[in-house]
Amino acid sequence: MCDGAIRAEKSALTAPFFSVILTHMNHICEELHRCESHKGVDLPGVDILIVGGGVNGLAVAREAQVRGWSATVVEADDIGAGTSGTSSRLVHGGVRYLENLEFHLVRESLKERERLLFTAPHLVQPYPLLIPFYKHNRRHGFVLRLGMVLYDVLSFDKSTPLHRTFSKTRVQQAYPGLDSKDLYGAALYYDAQAANTERLCVEQALDIVALGGSVRNHTRVTGLTEQASGISVSMFDSLTETHYTQTAAIVVNAAGPWVDRVLGLSKTASSQLIGGTKGSHLTVGPFPGAPSTGVHFEATSDGRAILVLPLPDGNYLVGATDIFFEGDPGSAVMSDEEIDYLISEVNRLVPAAHLLRSDVLHTVSGVRPLPFSPKAKSAAQVSRSHHLVAHPAMSGLFSITGGKLTTHRALGEMAINKLQSRPATPGAPGRRRLLSQLFNPSASTRRLKLPGARSSDLTRFTSSFRRTTSLPAASIDRLLGLYGVRVERLEQLVASRPELAATLPGRDDAIAAEVVMAVQDEFARTLTDIVARRLLLVWNDDAGLDSLDGVAAVAAQELGWDQAQIDREIASYRDWIRLRRPAAYEPDASIAR
Repeated sequence: MCDGAIRAEKSALTAPFFSVILTHMNHICEELHRCESHKGVDLPGVDILIVGGGVNGLAVAREAQVRGWSATVVEADDIGAGTSGTSSRLVHGGVRYLENLEFHLVRESLKERERLLFTAPHLVQPYPLLIPFYKHNRRHGFVLRLGMVLYDVLSFDKSTPLHRTFSKTRVQQAYPGLDSKDLYGAALYYDAQAANTERLCVEQALDIVALGGSVRNHTRVTGLTEQASGISVSMFDSLTETHYTQTAAIVVNAAGPWVDRVLGLSKTASSQLIGGTKGSHLTVGPFPGAPSTGVHFEATSDGRAILVLPLPDGNYLVGATDIFFEGDPGSAVMSDEEIDYLISEVNRLVPAAHLLRSDVLHTVSGVRPLPFSPKAKSAAQVSRSHHLVAHPAMSGLFSITGGKLTTHRALGEMAINKLQSRPATPGAPGRRRLLSQLFNPSASTRRLKLPGARSSDLTRFTSSFRRTTSLPAASIDRLLGLYGVRVERLEQLVASRPELAATLPGRDDAIAAEVVMAVQDEFARTLTDIVARRLLLVWNDDAGLDSLDGVAAVAAQELGWDQAQIDREIASYRDWIRLRRPAAYEPDASIAR
């Protein structure tokens, strides 16, 4: 166990009720360090090992730990670094799934939306969206109204308001920037927004470790071998160049668009499971006629659903495209054609916008891990439902296909329910499963709040924190939105090291203590981990570039980087950020693919 794994173990111990054993864990970590060598390290066996540290893989591990299993998550990059960080940032029921008659998926999604509003209110908030009715739409207003009624029926137990229909006059009053030609009404409905989706991944990982599990980022699985005791998983930590081996009774391949690549590591062949589609979004600043709420409209050119979504920082997220994709998911980049398509459609919706390609602040592309569907005529026809698929020859190996951000917790519950009901096999956690069923049959994550939401009254906590905190006033809103009640940990860091209250270059509401917490508690091991997926400075207009030197200086003290390593970390971030095509980085260049 080294670096990332050690910090993973320590992160759980930052909670007060674990502080008594922190010293003992430090001794254990030091001993394990002395045992490591270039020949590799054998780790203690676990009940279940999950390959993939995205929102779905983490949900499987969290559910397993809650049920009393021992779990390890292994992620080749960083937690939330793949598809999880490239979504529309909506927690939604899926209005358009009604068109495919996927009523079960819509109902499940709406239930999960409501659960997230309860378990993660600091990260997930109700979010209004307008569907304008135009004569040129392929879907008539009557059909859209009927869909809204059905959406309300399927979410009968929700806390958000019912939908409302607007006349043309009412739409023009509330949304004067929308094109009025052929407009004859609209519907306003509610879903939810998770503007900082990467934090959903981080907080799940915190829970997994606090419950006794392990999270290993920057660790790539290199081999899967079936043995009498289970499956032997070989892995390689790319930062420390250390090889590990761990045996698990069950392995769940939740590698998203990389699922088939992971299956290729076993000695037995498997049919293709994933037929990924690329989804791209772009961000722009405020523009003339911009809507005050989200707008869910039909593209004039091809009838696709497009979203214009106000973000908390005042910018707008526009997307998404949906294109079959067969390349390396890690190299997915938004093309010029995708940018032009979205800009053109927004300019039709909001005639005064006059957006140009040069107005794009940055872009983001990811590959959805949808089930391989060779008969689908379009990407929109492929179901977003999730499935647990058993390997045809290797007992104990399962893969996840499909899934979406909203239903990640339900996916984890489904996976563990199915695995828990399997007949016990040699090495499987049969006794542990039986005990958990006998003594806590209802053990589940359904009402388990994420760490940042663990307060009996989050509103009261927030109000009290605002009155009493010594943290910089300009940072309070942002810190509460990112960390919830865990801002108290930042206060502790600042109290012990007052210099950590200093704001970071490029942003007056981000403070140095966040960098320290990211490293000490939140599994961050690289500069990109910190800037992109802990502090989320990547979403700044400058794409986080103005903050690099300041963040790197603080991180260097925590991680022991010398100047050469600092330079490598900055270069690595700048290389990574190019895939997002930030205007701050390449005002005149194009890397469209």
